[in-house]
Amino acid sequence: MKKISIVGPESSGKTTVARALAKLLKETFVKEYAREYLTKNKQYSIKDLKIISERQSKNINNANLKVKKYLITDTSIIDIRIWSEMKYNKCHNSIKTKAIEENFDLYLLCKPDLPWFEDPLRENPHDRKKLFNAFKLALKEKKAKYIILEGNLITRLLSALNSINKL
Repeated sequence: MKKISIVGPESSGKTTVARALAKLLKETFVKEYAREYLTKNKQYSIKDLKIISERQSKNINNANLKVKKYLITDTSIIDIRIWSEMKYNKCHNSIKTKAIEENFDLYLLCKPDLPWFEDPLRENPHDRKKLFNAFKLALKEKKAKYIILEGNLITRLLSALNSINKL
């Protein structure tokens, strides 16, 4: 099994890419738990990010049992770590540890070159480039294998599939 995580700033195409890859590869994907959580808890604090990270990890681990060939995740713990650091200027140690320990064969980092799409759960229409750079730095520090997805959906999918086929 190969593990692939799609990460990046808000409104950069993560969910769209995850759904399309899952369909093309005939796999299911692990949804971003934060969306489910924040739909029910619009007011949140840094403590909630620990809950979100624990559930996201659990969902990823549970999906390992159902995967045929590829585990595709719409975000991962590194995303929650960056979110915490950018919003609160700090991060719970358990999130940092999980972000270091999570092990994906490939991260697909979505560049925020798509138009901003308004969504009541999104918070950072003006910081997407800064967030993107934080993701690049975190992935480099982790020495993770990653590629940057940019352009329209077809270009992103072709680039993703090409990299997945090389795994």
